[in-house]
Amino acid sequence: MKPNIAIRICALAMLLCTLAAAGDSFAWQQGESSLALLNGDRVVWQFNYGKDLPKPYFFPLCLPDGTELTALGPKDHRWHYALWFSWKELNHANYWDRSDKSKLAGATDVLTAKAQPKRDHSARFDLTLSYHPDGGPPILSEKRTITVTPPAKDGSYRIDWSAVFTAGHEPVFMKGGVSGGGYAGMSARMAQNSRDWRLVNSEGIEDTACPGMAKNLNGKRARWEDFSLVDKASGKTAGIAILEHPKSFRHPTQWHNIVDEKHPFGYFSPAPLWSEPYTLPAGKSLTVRYRILVHPGRPDKSAIEREWKEFSRR
Repeated sequence: MKPNIAIRICALAMLLCTLAAAGDSFAWQQGESSLALLNGDRVVWQFNYGKDLPKPYFFPLCLPDGTELTALGPKDHRWHYALWFSWKELNHANYWDRSDKSKLAGATDVLTAKAQPKRDHSARFDLTLSYHPDGGPPILSEKRTITVTPPAKDGSYRIDWSAVFTAGHEPVFMKGGVSGGGYAGMSARMAQNSRDWRLVNSEGIEDTACPGMAKNLNGKRARWEDFSLVDKASGKTAGIAILEHPKSFRHPTQWHNIVDEKHPFGYFSPAPLWSEPYTLPAGKSLTVRYRILVHPGRPDKSAIEREWKEFSRR
């Protein structure tokens, strides 16, 4: 064996040992179009970005102890992809789902994707995406960057999500949904095998489970919101906070919220198109930036506010 090849093999072996042994029992599992962080035999989180998928998404999204926080493709809304981003209407085509046959369907294509797992169990993803009506040319492009921190001692971790959208040669008319508000954008569908749902925002407004839309928070503007729950099987409490950066499009946006345990239907989303559409001029760009904080227990409001202030300075 040539010396340089032997050195490379030795270095690779040392890297794999480091990845498996550093931290606790965290290790990477990488596929052609997915990257997952494992804690022993449990998936902590997995980002899926295959070109055959309707949208890139995070699922599963759990604490290191296995407490699951999101739902993928529930029966009531198969197009809810756990933790994901999607526009609703672009130039009157539907990019959210394909259930509305009266509208032209839109496609979200992943053109390039690069995943970088790090030795400290952080990760970075760089994607380019294209938006176009079925059978038509691209009308909008996106540059997306996602970074994930290593789990802290308490099991919490952060997902920083930044995306720059640029219109093509023509303006892009952007519109949200109409069912109780203009839903569209960064979204989380919460685990269905859970109970005791609670939603709180940066303004101190709270909601617990109720039929239909959240009574107090739906449509309200906020810097951040937190959705917490209790896992039915284990009895463990955990939550997800979504923090919006002050330079994100239309900050502070209104939020679209559902905390209906009967169905069950738990969903929350900063929705910049909630109350009015927007036309992105030809060749111009807009940026959205969020931090997703996955945490054990109920939210510590003052801690999340400090987290938002730190994030806002970035």
